[in-house]
Order: sequence, then C-alpha cells, then structure tokens
Amino acid sequence: MPELLTVTEQQSRSSQWLAWMSDYADAARRFAAEDPVDVSSEEERELIAIKMALYARALTLFEGALLLLENDRQLDFRIHSRGVIEATMYLIALDRTPAFLARMKDDDFKSRQSRAALHLGARTFSGTEDVRQQLEEFVAQGLQGAKAIQLGTLLEGSDFDRLYRSYRDISGDAAHVSVTALNRHYIADPDTGLATLVIHPELDDNDFQITMTELSISVTIATLLIMKIKAKTDVWDEFQRLLQRYRALGSEQYGAARPTQQDGNE
Repeated sequence: MPELLTVTEQQSRSSQWLAWMSDYADAARRFAAEDPVDVSSEEERELIAIKMALYARALTLFEGALLLLENDRQLDFRIHSRGVIEATMYLIALDRTPAFLARMKDDDFKSRQSRAALHLGARTFSGTEDVRQQLEEFVAQGLQGAKAIQLGTLLEGSDFDRLYRSYRDISGDAAHVSVTALNRHYIADPDTGLATLVIHPELDDNDFQITMTELSISVTIATLLIMKIKAKTDVWDEFQRLLQRYRALGSEQYGAARPTQQDGNE
C-alpha cells in the first residue's frame, strides 16, 4: 500500500520530480547534439534515422510534459506522457526486431490510404482537380497487403511489457472522451444533488506518482536504446546519476504504487 503523504511532502516530491525532469531534458538535449553516427549501409542509415526520430519525438513530448507540469497543468501532463510511452514502445520493438521497420511502413501506408479515401468521400472537397486526381491514383493502389500495427502486441515477451499497461491506463484520460476521463471534471454531491465542474483537475498522489515513474522510465529506456547506437557519449556519467535519482524518487520509500489495469481507450 502506498504511504499517505502530507500536503507539504507531496509538494516536496513534486518539486524533486520537476528538478529531475528539467535536468534530464538538459542532459538529453546535449546527448542528442553530439557527433553524428557512422553507418555502413543505406539500410542501416534508414533504421538508425527512424530510431533517432523516435527519440527526438519522445524528447519533444517529454519537454512538453515538463512545461505543462511547471504550469500546474497536471491532467495535461498525464495526457502528454502517453506519447512518450508510445514512442518508447516503438523504439523497444525496433531494437528487438529491426524488421519491424517494414511493419511501421505498412501501418503508415494503410493510414494514409484511409485518410485519402476519407477526403475523397467528403461532401465538400476543397482541393483542386490535380489534388483530387493524385488522391484517386493513390487510393487506387489499394492496401497492397499493408496492415495496421496493434500496439498491444509490440512488447509481448519484452522485459518492459508493463509500459503497454501504463499506456492503456493513461488512455482512459487521454485517447478519447470517456466516462473514466469525464469523472475527473464532474464532482457530484450526493446530499445536495449539486455538482461542481473542475477545469484542469489535479491528480491524486497515486496517479501523479504512477504517471511520473512511467514517463520517466520510458524516456530513460529510450535514451539507453539510443546509447546502443552511438559509439561514445560525454554524458554517460550524468545519465547514471539521473538514473540513481529516479530510483530514489520512484522507490517504495516514496510511496510508489504499481498501476492497476483499467479499460482505457486506445
């Protein structure tokens, strides 16, 4: 059971997490700006480029989550953290199976096919005739066997399969409008029948800690996977210290709780 914390203790922990995120973002920026990676073939170049782009996406969203939390937008922070977890899931899948890149291309092709058909089928089409012709030619290609990626299968058998459970839990707040998400904004008083609408609701301590630990381990895993690509880095010791700080902040002595699986939306 997570320990109960006073308001002052919660504020102190939040401040420590904010400091950790800020320091991590700074170190990750310097890490990403280091010398280019040498490649031996075009195939390797493409794979590394996709991995690096996924890392850049994870860091972009991580810094966005930090900015939201610094402005006391706790629910927005939780919602934003979902994207960091997702980017890391893709990085893990690519690291385990480089051929997964072909599935990513198929997924992208299928998605573009679907969007093109949706625009062509709209009641009003705002594009020019040239654009319409291009869309029609693209849709006429068909799916060519392309299939969408099922996120739930990405981490099967992985040491990090817990990330998908966290992703689904946060999806209850983030992915679509759901009763689970709306319950944070609508607080009913059973005695009076009156209700209060809450804009920018705060997370309870358990949700905050779970979100923070899962966001932080995700960006840490993403960094370690990119380190496997680079021959050397000047920030290795700094990342080790950041990992030690993460372990202290996320340990049971700080009241960390494990996520419970909910029926979130993908």
